[in-house]
Amino acid sequence: MKKNWQKFVVFFLIICLFVLMPLIISEYRLNLVITMLIYSLFAVSYNIIFGQGGQLSFGHAAYFGTGAYTCILLIKYFECSLPLSIAASGLSGGLLGLLLGAFIVRMKGVPFALITLAFNQLIYISAEKFRGITGGEDGVAAYRPNFFIGGLEIDLFSTINWYYFVLFLVIVCIFFCWYFTQTPLGRLNFCLRDNEERVNFIGYNSYLSRLLIYGFACFFAGVAGGLASSFQEFVTTTFINLDKSSEVLMMTFIGGGGNFIGPIIGAFSLTFFNDIISGLTERWSLIQGILFIILVLYAPNGLSGIYRSVKDKYMRR
Repeated sequence: MKKNWQKFVVFFLIICLFVLMPLIISEYRLNLVITMLIYSLFAVSYNIIFGQGGQLSFGHAAYFGTGAYTCILLIKYFECSLPLSIAASGLSGGLLGLLLGAFIVRMKGVPFALITLAFNQLIYISAEKFRGITGGEDGVAAYRPNFFIGGLEIDLFSTINWYYFVLFLVIVCIFFCWYFTQTPLGRLNFCLRDNEERVNFIGYNSYLSRLLIYGFACFFAGVAGGLASSFQEFVTTTFINLDKSSEVLMMTFIGGGGNFIGPIIGAFSLTFFNDIISGLTERWSLIQGILFIILVLYAPNGLSGIYRSVKDKYMRR
């Protein structure tokens, strides 16, 4: 009971910190925090497949990019409202996840990783070829519209207003992802990772369960993509390429895919690290790769795993 109370206090203090963030940091840093929030949602959605489901995917950017294109195209050509466009982004990512997942979730291990990579490249090449819709490498640009609520117009061009909009939406989505882990299907995801034969033995349909879980994860990847494209007011094929899939993998691994909070820590840490190191050297990606190798060798459970190890040693003492 005391431990739950301590967690609630820590969570409340973190929320207060984020609410007061615009009063503490500059506009440039606030934009960086917005990026961190969006990628934390992307990493949490990936962790449903990787950390909780035990499947290594190299194709999660396909759903992120699909959501990004959906949002921008709806705003540009159909003048849809931003909440509707972002909801459609999630639906497009989820539907694509169910469509491709019908083939993907039949696989496990290395075949699973390879087929996700193949489908990601298929979506990437499609975006390159259908230039009339996607703009190819030139991309598509559209200003994000204002938000109307109760007859009140909120200017989302303002960085502060946009920050609070993203903060609210990301918190809601991450809450749903956490709540999913408490549901029977979410708990079944852990069981499928640990012992799929036992799941089949007790009467569950492992194929259908994996497909629904995969579609759920892709839905929130699409939402993250919609937020990212509306934040940049631009989308291009870089939202779908292998670099984006590798980036979310690194975020999840660095934070630690073994627990729910790890990907959020990884998204914030890697985004902040990249921002600092890219201002110091043009070879920042090399340093990023070296850091990743060190973590793989000496901290396979990520930053959250290091914290748990230090905490356990302290408690034993």
